[in-house]
Amino acid sequence: MKIRKSFTIAIVAIVASALTTGPVMTSANAAGVTINGSGSTAVKNLLDVCIPDFQKSTGTTVNYAGGGSGAGRAAFTAGTVDFAFSDAAYGSAESKPANFVHLPNVAFPVAIEYKLAGFAGSLNLSKSTLGGIFAGQITKWNDPAIVADNNKSIKSVIYKTKKVLVKGKTKIVTVKDKKGKPVILKVVTKQVAGKLPATQITVWYRSDKSGTTGIVTRWLTAVAPSIWNKAGSTGNQTFTSAFPGDVPAGSFQGANGSDGVSNGIASKDGSIGYSEVSYASERKLGLVSVQNGAGEYVQPTSDAAAAFLNDLTPGENGTVTVNPLSTVSGAYPISSFSYALGYTSGKDAAKQAAVKEFFTYVLTTCATNHALDKGYVPVVGKLAAIATTNIESIR
Repeated sequence: MKIRKSFTIAIVAIVASALTTGPVMTSANAAGVTINGSGSTAVKNLLDVCIPDFQKSTGTTVNYAGGGSGAGRAAFTAGTVDFAFSDAAYGSAESKPANFVHLPNVAFPVAIEYKLAGFAGSLNLSKSTLGGIFAGQITKWNDPAIVADNNKSIKSVIYKTKKVLVKGKTKIVTVKDKKGKPVILKVVTKQVAGKLPATQITVWYRSDKSGTTGIVTRWLTAVAPSIWNKAGSTGNQTFTSAFPGDVPAGSFQGANGSDGVSNGIASKDGSIGYSEVSYASERKLGLVSVQNGAGEYVQPTSDAAAAFLNDLTPGENGTVTVNPLSTVSGAYPISSFSYALGYTSGKDAAKQAAVKEFFTYVLTTCATNHALDKGYVPVVGKLAAIATTNIESIR
């Protein structure tokens, strides 16, 4: 009989005593070493602020090319990089190195982002409506399903907050319970009314093999099974392979990486797609309030992602599984992890020490200092302890 264990994911607004305020140094001195990595573009905006600080603190040079989770895993398998980041774990049938470990290093919500002139207010989309849009069955913004989602009574969550003093400045932070889950102050019901234009919908998707695509298609398959019903499509990391049919030309546009998808949406009115939140924020794109399993319409915030990811099922080799059908109140359901991938043996000792030090820095100092500002969720508690243990296996 399998016993379900829960691991805690929490938003960290203040440096917890379990985390460090500076880089955690390994026993080996990695200064002067250069390490190269590739992979997830969803996590790249966080790494772009982690890497300069880490380099300044340690003297280690870190090159991270991005390129997508699939490309990162392929390079890691081939041994052409020293580390990788992937928004999905290796598949059971996927070629992989003999000795490696997954490290759940940071979590994040995947935003459904859009650009729609002539619409004011927050765009609410139900699970079935989003399933229809991404399957090409809903093609105009004034479709009755979209209109209905934005002209009715909806439930939304307000979290409990408090004022704290951080480095001499007063900050408002979300209150957490003992497990690190955001505390809900109240669930409110309000009437929404929005006029939708008759604009053609253009769907932007990742053309590369993408862990972010896997997160989205896993959710679509779970919540809209009558539409997203292609055999074997659950969590498929190639959008065209998961799509239920032939992808319509013209109204669907592929782009490489989260950056490419967000740039595409920003370039064309009536567009919708998916990426990590900071890519949408940088381009001032709208963020859809997505209907969760509790029937609430929730924005892709760090708090809402933490509520969804609070209860996990552990897997092998550092992997974890979340339930896309979770009915937790306040949860944003399109949320997941980015895994750091490290070799456990057979590599240059100095580079391995540098990778170990870098992963620890991202997990602790950088996550504490930058994750919330960039829309990510720091990994803490028992899951952070697992990540730390797995980091120690990198030699």
